[in-house]
Amino acid sequence: MTRFDVTTSQTTKAFHHYTVGGELEVEEATILSQHVDEVVCRWCGHGRSVEEIDAGEFEHGEPGAPSRTP
Repeated sequence: MTRFDVTTSQTTKAFHHYTVGGELEVEEATILSQHVDEVVCRWCGHGRSVEEIDAGEFEHGEPGAPSRTP
């Protein structure tokens, strides 16, 4: 694993509540859509070989590795 700079675009819907004093409080924010625009590896400087891994696949260590639970 390594570190990445990830640029995303997203569309959200939220309730904006302004107080009488003009202070904003954002409530009930919901992500309607999200798209990954770019992934750049901090070590190699590009993201050409980056593969997204489902969190469930990585639960027991390396992807594809046998489970280590007894």
